[in-house]
Amino acid sequence: MNLLVVTPTLGKSRWLEETVASVLRLPVAHRHILVCPEAERDGLGRRFPHVQVMAEPDGGMYAAVNHALKAAQAWEAFTYINDDDLLLPDFAATVRTAASAGAGQPLLVYGRVRLIDGSGRRIGAIPISPRPALNRRLYALRLEPVYQHGTLITRAAWEALGGFDPAFRLCGDSELLARACLAGLPFRRVSRMVAAFRLTPGQLSKNRAAMEAERRRIDEKLGLITPSSWRHQAARLAFRIFNLPVYVERVARHGFISFDQMLARLG
Repeated sequence: MNLLVVTPTLGKSRWLEETVASVLRLPVAHRHILVCPEAERDGLGRRFPHVQVMAEPDGGMYAAVNHALKAAQAWEAFTYINDDDLLLPDFAATVRTAASAGAGQPLLVYGRVRLIDGSGRRIGAIPISPRPALNRRLYALRLEPVYQHGTLITRAAWEALGGFDPAFRLCGDSELLARACLAGLPFRRVSRMVAAFRLTPGQLSKNRAAMEAERRRIDEKLGLITPSSWRHQAARLAFRIFNLPVYVERVARHGFISFDQMLARLG
C-alpha cells in the first residue's frame, strides 16, 4: 500500500528533526511531504533532502494538508503528523490492516497513542474507543473515540469525505473523523501503540476556550449530541473499562484531573 505522510509546519519547531526521523524509521514503504510557507521551502529542502517539501497556500493547517493530498499522486492511504509529534514503528500495523481490506476500500484505522513531554518522556496516553461500533454513541456523549494522532485514512475514505474543512482552524481533524463516523465509513482499531503526541507549552491545544468553541461548532454542524439512552451509557461504561489503565496512569502521574485538564496543564 502506497502510504503518504504529511507534516504541516512553519519550519520553526525544535522537534522537527525528531519528527522527520520517526517517519524515516517506519518499517513500511512511504513518502513524506512537509508543507510549509513559501519562505521556508528552500531552507527545509536543504535540511531534509530525502523529504519532499511543498509550499502551502495561505489558509491554515488543514488547508495545507488538503493541498498536499491533492497535489500528491499515487498514494492509497495517508496520515498527517504535527511537526513535534512522532510516528512509532508499530504504525506499520495500521498500514497492514488497511492493505488487508483491499485497495480502493474506504477505511480509517486507529491505534493507541502515548503522550510525551518536550524531552520525549512518557507522561500518559490518550483514551480511545475499544470498538468502532461504539463511536457514534461516544460522540453523542462528548467523548472523542478517535484522535488524529496515528490514524490512517485510505484515499477512498478521504475522497468520500471531501477532505478537511478548513473553516475549523483548531479541531479540523476531530470534525473529519466525526464526519466519517456519521457517514458510516468503516473504522478498525489495532492494539499497537502507533504514535506519540507531544505536549509542549504554547501549543494550540492549550487554548482550551477556543478549542471548546470549535467543538461546539462541530456538534452543531454535525448534530453529534443526541438524547442519551441506556445504550449510550453502556458505551460509556465500555469506554471507561477499556481505558482503565490510561486513567490509572493519569492519576498516578498527575492526580485526579480530566484529559482536557491534563492537556491544558501540560500542553
